[in-house]
Amino acid sequence: MKLNKNILLSFVGTNDAGKLKGPNDGAILSALSNQQFDEVILLWNKSSSKDVNYQTVSEYIRSEIKKRRLTKKTEIKELPIKDVTDHNQIYLTLKQFTDSLTKTEKIRYTAAISSGTPAMQVCWILLSESGDFSETNKLNLIKIRDPKFGKSENIPILIDTSLPKIIRLKEEVDNIRKDLIPVAVIDISKGQLKIGNVPINLAPMEFSYYRYFAERVADDLGSEKFSGIFAPVNFLEKIYYYHEESYPDLESMRDPLRKMLKNGVDLLLTTFRGNVTKANKKIRAELDNETLSNEFEISNEGNRGAKFYGIRALKEKIRISR
Repeated sequence: MKLNKNILLSFVGTNDAGKLKGPNDGAILSALSNQQFDEVILLWNKSSSKDVNYQTVSEYIRSEIKKRRLTKKTEIKELPIKDVTDHNQIYLTLKQFTDSLTKTEKIRYTAAISSGTPAMQVCWILLSESGDFSETNKLNLIKIRDPKFGKSENIPILIDTSLPKIIRLKEEVDNIRKDLIPVAVIDISKGQLKIGNVPINLAPMEFSYYRYFAERVADDLGSEKFSGIFAPVNFLEKIYYYHEESYPDLESMRDPLRKMLKNGVDLLLTTFRGNVTKANKKIRAELDNETLSNEFEISNEGNRGAKFYGIRALKEKIRISR
C-alpha cells in the first residue's frame, strides 16, 4: 500500500539548538537529513531554565528545515508539561496530543526519541508498546546517531532487545522524581502547613482536614472511603480534636462541631467537599506546580457516590511536628 504521508514526531531538546549553540546539527535536523519525511511535528514545553528557550529552538529548526527543504510541512506544538522528570504527567499529556492526530492506514508515524529527557524517551516507548497510540496505526521508533560520533543515521528501535534499558530508564526517572519531591511539614502547635520552602496559608478548619489525611499517610492507612451523604462519625470527632489542639483559643469556631457531636448530627459530605476544595485550591495556587500539587493535595478517586480521599505523597514526604 502506498503511503500518503510519512510523519516524524519529536520533542525538542537542548541538543536540538544545533548551530545556535555549537557547530553541529541536533538530533531532529540530523534525522530529517538522514531520511525523507513528508511532515514533522515539533513538540516543545516551557522551561524554567534561562539557558534554553524551546520555542526559540523550535523556530530555529523550522527555519532550517525550510531553508534546506527537508520536509513539505513543519508544525510546532506546545505541550503543557511542567515537570519533565514526571513520566506520569508526560505520558498523559503526550497521549492527549497523539489522540488528536489523524490516523489512517496511509499515514505512518515515527517518533524520534533521542531528543528530550529520559522520562520523555520512556513515554515514547511505552506509548508504542502499550498500543495506546492507535489500534490500527503502529508508532515506529527511531534513535539518531549523533554526527559527532561519525556518520549520522536513523536507527530503528527493536523493543524486545531494549526492555532492560527501558526498565533502567524508568527506575532512573522514579529516583530523580523522588529526590525532587520536597517534604510537607504539618506543625500542630502552630497550625501551619509548609511544603518544602512554601508556606500554605490554610484556614483552621482546612488545616485540621489536611492533618487528618496526613496522619493517615503517616500511619500507613492510605485513602479513606466517603460514601452516601454524610462523612464518617470518626472523621468529625478527629477534626474537632485536631482543631482544639492547634487552635485552643478559637472555641467559638468549634461550637457548631461540638453541638453536632453532642446531638448526634452527622457532617454533610457537601460541607466536607467544600473544605477539601478550598484547601486544594490554596495548595495549587501556592505551589504553582502540577506535579507537586498532585502529590500533596487531598485527592479523590472513584464515583461520586463512593469516593476514596487521601494524600498521594509517600510516607517519608510527610512530617508531622508536635
